[in-house]
Amino acid sequence: MMGPARPGMERGLKRLWQACFHEPDRPVDFYLRNAYRPENCLVYLHGGKLVSAVHLLPCRILTEEGPAPAHYIYAAATLPEYRGHGFMASLLAYAALYGAGRGQRYSAVLPAEPGLYSLYEKAGYQPYFRLSVQEIPADLLRGEAAPAARGRRLAGFPALCLARDRSLAGRPGSVLWDAAAFFYAAGSSRLYGGKLLAAGWGRDLSYAMASAEGGACTVTEWTAAPAARRELLGLLLRELPAKTYRFRLPEGSPLVLPGHPAEGAVFGMIKPLGGAVLPEASPAAPPYLGLSLD
Repeated sequence: MMGPARPGMERGLKRLWQACFHEPDRPVDFYLRNAYRPENCLVYLHGGKLVSAVHLLPCRILTEEGPAPAHYIYAAATLPEYRGHGFMASLLAYAALYGAGRGQRYSAVLPAEPGLYSLYEKAGYQPYFRLSVQEIPADLLRGEAAPAARGRRLAGFPALCLARDRSLAGRPGSVLWDAAAFFYAAGSSRLYGGKLLAAGWGRDLSYAMASAEGGACTVTEWTAAPAARRELLGLLLRELPAKTYRFRLPEGSPLVLPGHPAEGAVFGMIKPLGGAVLPEASPAAPPYLGLSLD
């Protein structure tokens, strides 16, 4: 039996999540307290047992007519002993109908590993989003950074969303998030040692979301106005010291270090719902997913 989750299923959803993703209690509890909504979660019950679930996080897709309602497939999971029986394929098909019935025009997903792209292709998804990855030694970044001011600048999530939306304004097909999703992404990252750093003011407000481990720092989101770029680099070097920094950037956007190598890659898939047409992707500024909670 398939359908939206019911109130009171949180304990079973937590067991499913941990059986599949092997995460500790705190990140799962943080999601269930701050981002989970029963109506945004589809479950598959087999013999009365919760065996599979997929969460549909609300988002928007930037189109020529303006942002269109969409959802992002998150934490799609099936208990290991029940895999291979089509439960997830059935849930993904149901998610498309369910989303279209709620007025959502697109479904986006970032497969957890390359081998899962084929699973989603069978469900009607196609590779669509792209990014550039630029890996830079700390010594080179120091020459580009300004000394960071004492303390850390605070910025509200609505303002950070606006900064992100402005940076993606010329990228039809890109995913836009609301303040609640931004709050969850930042909080989830913090539980794993990540930090959200902000620099600049007003239309120059900029931010980086990053975490460091084993001498390397991965910057999963980088939105830097030219006037705040050097300050933001200084904050990153001070708050998350590392030997190398790996930046995930919208493909075609200004590089963190111009002239330094960068590599483009597919980073996410999309499926139109209810007869919607995909926004035509710009070769110079292809659609960007980002803030992807991977």
